[in-house]
Amino acid sequence: MGALSDPRVRYLGPLGLWLAAAVAISLIEGTPDRLPAVALGSSVLLHALRAGALFAIGFAVATVLTRAGAGRLPTVLGTSGIGYDAEETRVTTTALADLQEQVDEQQATLDGLAEQLDALRPKS
Repeated sequence: MGALSDPRVRYLGPLGLWLAAAVAISLIEGTPDRLPAVALGSSVLLHALRAGALFAIGFAVATVLTRAGAGRLPTVLGTSGIGYDAEETRVTTTALADLQEQVDEQQATLDGLAEQLDALRPKS
């Protein structure tokens, strides 16, 4: 089985690599001569903020792609986050479709029995 069977290695390894890449990208980009106000005059804070933003964007994209690969697309994608339909909704929809099919079969059977009963009644 090995180390790849451990979920911590499977997920935390790539996340750690992505975080390191985000920090490297920020450092390669460099520090501007005039820091933005959000950095509060600290180049270290600027790089931390940049790396955090890159990491969050990459994480969101990876989440959507991973779930899309499993056949689940987001229903909400915005500044408030990513939202997915509950799995129970799919199960309920499938169960309702199966139930409707059974009801339709029962209705067809009842219609057939009603026709047979009508045929047996004497005509006046």
